[in-house]
Amino acid sequence: MNTVTPAGVVDAGTLHAASGLLTLVRNAMDRLADGQVLEVRAADSSVSEDLRAWCRLTGNLLDAELDAGLSTRFLLRKAGRASKAQSPDWGMQLPRQAGEGPSMRDWLTGRAGDVPEDASTYLGFVPRGSIPEPGMPAYPFTLNKRDEAWSPSLGQAYEQATARQWHAMSDVPWDQLQQLPDDLERAVCQTMTFLAENEYSALYIPAKFLPRINAQFAETVLFLATLINDEARHIEAFTKRALANGGGLQYSSALTEWSLHGLFVQEDYFRSTFLLHVLGEGTFLDLLAYIGKHAPDPVTDEIVARARADEARHVAYGIAHVRDVLEREPARVDDLVGAAESRAEALQATSGANPAVMEALAVLAAGGSSPDCMAKGFVAARELFKTMDEHRVQRMLQLGLDQSVAQKISELHTPNFM
Repeated sequence: MNTVTPAGVVDAGTLHAASGLLTLVRNAMDRLADGQVLEVRAADSSVSEDLRAWCRLTGNLLDAELDAGLSTRFLLRKAGRASKAQSPDWGMQLPRQAGEGPSMRDWLTGRAGDVPEDASTYLGFVPRGSIPEPGMPAYPFTLNKRDEAWSPSLGQAYEQATARQWHAMSDVPWDQLQQLPDDLERAVCQTMTFLAENEYSALYIPAKFLPRINAQFAETVLFLATLINDEARHIEAFTKRALANGGGLQYSSALTEWSLHGLFVQEDYFRSTFLLHVLGEGTFLDLLAYIGKHAPDPVTDEIVARARADEARHVAYGIAHVRDVLEREPARVDDLVGAAESRAEALQATSGANPAVMEALAVLAAGGSSPDCMAKGFVAARELFKTMDEHRVQRMLQLGLDQSVAQKISELHTPNFM
């Protein structure tokens, strides 16, 4: 290699990677033709590893490292196609809408738009589209296939979610909260307790799956983060409402916890998405609408209205994801039936719906707890269950399920609502 005539020379002196060496090397290498050699002379002992790492990143070759007394000579060969393949998308600009920045639809371009069909676990947290150095550690991602964890619409869903965030302290009219009759306040506090309890489940489940999703599917990861943020805000708002007017948090039932446990232990992302977002949160849309319709104060009304808007995004994601999977793999409808059946079987030993919640829903609908009011209120609560069943079936028909299968799954759904 001492006989090689370099096409260019960089005399780095005492420079190293952190003080400008790589800028000199990159600029000099850009002026060379493919296959030509650049000689780098450096006195700093750390330069050897710096240049080796740089070559791994760029696809260029380190042909030789030669002792030259007070310095070391490094012979780098420009690697032609390999070098081009390892080049970032320099000069690629995203379009901008008037008065706005680039959208996430627009970032699906160049390398960043190359969503892998089967993502490598060795890319770890490397942003999709950047140039990874070889030799990275494997990460314990289990959701690595594009078809099971990614959709091109999720970027837009993420932007919609972040644009519609609200604050439980400043966006709720707490100054309009007036004292209520004890029976109505107790009913509100019981429903808020129940809602908060269920929302813990809706927070923990996507949080559990988040570290399993390959970071190459960034849109999915970011969207799930908004779901987690939404549920945290719901828990905050529901709990504050229960405490704000002197009533306090009320009762939880074993049925509620067994039902939520059946959701939490689900380890298959497809089945979990169906059970939580399509069935559970879908049913919650009707529950929140019912509470809002009969809310005895503007604070309760505002909280459930805002929470319902968030939950609608979650349900839309669940429907889209499950429908996409079923379009590719129609036989997986059996997974959905099996998931509903196994959950129903686990709840067979429990009693019916939480009686404290049923009473609270009746009191809210009737506006009081007198015998006449309660008779009217329980009629409204029974109508709620009928509405929930009808809407569950409609959502499953949107997935492409047969009417009979949709009805069967809806009948199996837990009386806990979620």
